[in-house]
Amino acid sequence: MPVITLYYDDIEELSGLDKETVIKKIPMMGCDIERIEEDHVDIEFFPNRPDLYSPEGVARAIRGFLEIETGLKEFKVTPSGIKITKDAGLENIRPYLACAVVRGMSFNSRSIESLMALQESLHWAVGRNRKKVSIGVHDLERIKPPFRYIAQYPDFRFIPLDFTEPMTMREILTLHPKGIKFAYILEKFDKYPLILDAQDNVLSFPPIINGELTRVTEETTDLFIEVTGLDPAVSVALNIVVASLAERGGRIGSVAIDGKTHTPHLEPGKIKLKNSEVKEHLGFMLANDEIVRCLEKMRYGAKASENNIDVSVPAYRSDILHNCDLIEDIAIGYGFDKIKPELPGTLATGKAHPISKLKDHIREIMVGLG
Repeated sequence: MPVITLYYDDIEELSGLDKETVIKKIPMMGCDIERIEEDHVDIEFFPNRPDLYSPEGVARAIRGFLEIETGLKEFKVTPSGIKITKDAGLENIRPYLACAVVRGMSFNSRSIESLMALQESLHWAVGRNRKKVSIGVHDLERIKPPFRYIAQYPDFRFIPLDFTEPMTMREILTLHPKGIKFAYILEKFDKYPLILDAQDNVLSFPPIINGELTRVTEETTDLFIEVTGLDPAVSVALNIVVASLAERGGRIGSVAIDGKTHTPHLEPGKIKLKNSEVKEHLGFMLANDEIVRCLEKMRYGAKASENNIDVSVPAYRSDILHNCDLIEDIAIGYGFDKIKPELPGTLATGKAHPISKLKDHIREIMVGLG
């Protein structure tokens, strides 16, 4: 599971809380403290909460949990005027694309380290080690839109990140450390994905490496972010990244893709929750206003009627798939330490459900078939 480093000076600035409060309260949000050092604390989060893989995400969550700032965080997205086109030849290689612009950033060594760490953690948790999703973050001032996402022959040359001389894409896969590590993702293709600007400068060779030209530094103020992959989860990763950057004052701009769609989509999802479901899962009754309070502590929007709670789910919460996920967060917001443990009233021996056994057999067969 990802271990996130929180520097005390950084998390204090982002959350407004002192380090002692953060260290004391953060385990109650459902995470484990790995180690406490002189200038930082390392926290292990579950894989189902990729929105907490950065100090920005943690600060947003803990401000809600301690009721400093509750309810749904709204993100304003304005058109950036920037466009990108996608080559039809990518449909069988790496077809999904989501992009954004974030302006007005003020970077230092801490915030750059946070951004790069978030990127790599998302590559692991959402991207399945870059195969499913990979993220590129670029200094917008060094490149000229509109951009093009194309399928290119392997002999194309550019200077990859951390190198000083041009290399072909084929050479990058055999000589560059990142190329060696991730070459297997592209090994069966005759052409490779490439993102170029209007002057044919290389932004990135996804999912392998960015171009050296667009390296993010402390002087960078405006970012172009592209997420490519094999799955609609590219939008999930993009939402988490831009939401984190917005916590540091970044202004989010949308990008037109092929003139048809605009990303990112940060509108909240909608779920209707019955108060009877909450009682059924938690084992005790909560009043509607208490359910709403717990949800708002966990940074949801919530409105109660007689028997229902209408919940607005933040776009960065990719883990909310069912009502029981919301109820788990209600329990966290209520406080696990306040829930009185009770022994079950009946004795029973647990065993696997027949459907679960069948799924296990099917899963094993599918893995065996590749």
